Amino acid sequence: MPTEREDRLIETLFARHSADGDDVLIGPGDDAALLRCPPGEQLLITIDTLNEGMHFPAGTPAHSVGYRALAVSLSDLAAMAARPLWAVVTLSVPVADEDWLGGFADGLYALADEHGLRVVGGDFVRGPLSITVTAHGFAREDAVLRRGGAGAGDGIWVSGFLGDAAAGLEVLKQNLARNVSSPRDHRDSSEERLVRRFCYPQPRIELGRRLSGIATACMDLSDGLLMDLPRLLRMSGLQGRVETESLPISGALRDYAGPDDSRRLALAGGDDYELCFAVPEEEEARLEALPDELQFTRIGNLYEGEGLVLTRDGQPWEPPDSGFRHFS
Repeated sequence: MPTEREDRLIETLFARHSADGDDVLIGPGDDAALLRCPPGEQLLITIDTLNEGMHFPAGTPAHSVGYRALAVSLSDLAAMAARPLWAVVTLSVPVADEDWLGGFADGLYALADEHGLRVVGGDFVRGPLSITVTAHGFAREDAVLRRGGAGAGDGIWVSGFLGDAAAGLEVLKQNLARNVSSPRDHRDSSEERLVRRFCYPQPRIELGRRLSGIATACMDLSDGLLMDLPRLLRMSGLQGRVETESLPISGALRDYAGPDDSRRLALAGGDDYELCFAVPEEEEARLEALPDELQFTRIGNLYEGEGLVLTRDGQPWEPPDSGFRHFS
């Protein structure tokens, strides 16, 4: 594409909001960003790639694609109790559609502005639709949460509702002509709420930071509880037992899927981007004193041993699905 048009598109993507600040010495427009790390804190870096057809269906609104691309990386920072500061974005598109790119940038910056994050650079190339976001966050070393560190006797907790996003993806695939409204507009049907939960995941930044000093281990749920919780269990060297009756399932999901499919989606659906964390008994009072809007539910307990055990009505239970697998 001509240099002038390419420069204009890059400005649309990476320079539409100011990245200036005491910590951004050189932002978008140069060959590299020059950044100043906050004193007394450690840098945390995470990277995620979303590919059309794998992580979101073709035809997903551009605004949602931009928002989701950043949200999944911020969810990783939330799980480690970090505050997000910067991101770099690589966008591959088959065609330089200025309307689509504008919508993508609007979605990306809507979430960036919400969390005070600056996009400090990136790359823009021609190819299959794919987005890679590298997010940078900071925390004191003694405040960082990890997947390892839980102890036998700790409770297993999750934030929010599970399964909504997976159901929303099903609905979105069935009807991509649906008008996806803003993530905080609740005046709609159960199906529309579920679609919005897929299109606009809410990274639990505040909860992650509040859990520092309370939780002994934490991770975000991207591939579904059945795939992700065993990763925390392995890192902590423990067995987990989850009571499936305790899974937090929204009214919208129950209306859409019924009781059995709701449980299946809550366990194996993926794309929730909620937090799963362990809390010892002596810290439960501090956890329950946190604001109600942070919303979390105890779903089980940790024991000596290994593996994940699910129960239903007090008896061991085998789920029909095992969760999302990247290579299967």
